[in-house]
Amino acid sequence: MTVVWVIFTLVLFVLEPLVLRRFFLNSARKSPETSFMVVQVMHWVLLTLSLVTVAGAVAGSHGWLFA
Repeated sequence: MTVVWVIFTLVLFVLEPLVLRRFFLNSARKSPETSFMVVQVMHWVLLTLSLVTVAGAVAGSHGWLFA
């Protein structure tokens, strides 16, 4: 769970202001559909990672060990 938080924090407070904003502005000018698809896929990946983490935390807290 901490790894997911670190990823979100890095993307939101470090990468987005320093790198990603300029990258996506330039990319959106060239091909807006592709830029939107990249952002959407990144969001789906992070959402899936978060949901897997939450499911694992719930399973662990309820004693559902997979061993």
